[in-house]
Amino acid sequence: MLFRTSLVGSALLACALASSPATFAQSTLTHQATAPTPHGVFLTTPNPEIKVAPGNPVTFKLSLINDTEIPERANLALAGVPDGWTYSLKGGNYEVTSAMVAPGQTGELSLTLTPDKTAAKKAYNLDLSAKYADGKADLPLSVTLADLPSTGTKLVPDLPGLKGTAKTTFKYKLKLTNGSGEDALFNLAADAPAGFTTDFKQGYGSDQITGVPVKAGATQDITLEVKPSSNADAGTYPIKVATVAGDQSASADLALQITGTGDLSLSGPQNRLSGEAVAGETKTFPFTLTSSGTSDATNIKLSASAPRDWKVNFDPATLPDLAAGQDQTVNVAITPSEKAIAGDYMVTVRAGADGVSTPAQFRVTVNTSTMWGIVGIGIIGLAVIVLALGVMRYGRR
Repeated sequence: MLFRTSLVGSALLACALASSPATFAQSTLTHQATAPTPHGVFLTTPNPEIKVAPGNPVTFKLSLINDTEIPERANLALAGVPDGWTYSLKGGNYEVTSAMVAPGQTGELSLTLTPDKTAAKKAYNLDLSAKYADGKADLPLSVTLADLPSTGTKLVPDLPGLKGTAKTTFKYKLKLTNGSGEDALFNLAADAPAGFTTDFKQGYGSDQITGVPVKAGATQDITLEVKPSSNADAGTYPIKVATVAGDQSASADLALQITGTGDLSLSGPQNRLSGEAVAGETKTFPFTLTSSGTSDATNIKLSASAPRDWKVNFDPATLPDLAAGQDQTVNVAITPSEKAIAGDYMVTVRAGADGVSTPAQFRVTVNTSTMWGIVGIGIIGLAVIVLALGVMRYGRR
């Protein structure tokens, strides 16, 4: 009985062993058949669905993947483009209709779509295909038009209005935003009044530029420096700034307010800055003081720097104000030192007012006093007489 049971058990065990390999193999094959095996050419994008305002361009960054053992050339086509829309398919900086990728490599492409400004606000479905030798890869894309803030190119000043004098260098900080999907070189221009000079600089740098590169979606800081004409009248002046890169453009309106400035100039007698004087004697020279600024000069004071022991007085010595473009005669009384010897001396005459000071170098030629000349002649004459008397007295001996 036991033997029979053993025989029966052995038979059952043999049947189980015989059937196990088949069952294991079948399970393995079933698992391998259901597992995905990537092979071929694929198109991918990180953002297949994008929402944008009508008329604004949108760019899809694309990757063409070659998961084969040979180079593959893929012919590219875009289907479903609505009427009135335009698109550009690029590889690098070039328009392309096909791309070739090495085995195991990825090629980078970009697709830029510009919807019609009048297109209805809804979702639009498109299909980008890549046909290659052994098959075709499809990439469904979706563009939804909706009321959104514009993301186009912008030129925004930090402070659109600045104030200063005609001698001020006005500096405007602007932010240039590239709202397109492509890197671009933006040319810069400024429309300013005649006689004004304008210079563009990148960020806070010192180099003058005429254009600036801006990456797609990025913002670049720009500085515009404006120097008014030296004789610009007080008032507000408009300045227009514009930038262009291909079909992209932006502009900004700036304002420059110039306040009047007082200024002074001094000229000597008959427009000469020289004169003659006698040591120890006062000589008066009529100077002309001119208000040469664009506004009145106020709180005017006159002063002088002269050699030691000299005296300089003014009439008048102070003025409350002098209207722009007006003249005022100022009498400058100069008294050289009594000990001054003959020669040329410099006297600095200075006129100062609120915010301004102007000097004039006046050359004074000093002559000795005529009294000393007479005294000298008398001494010489006396010496001659004494000599003559001596000769007459002692000559007889």
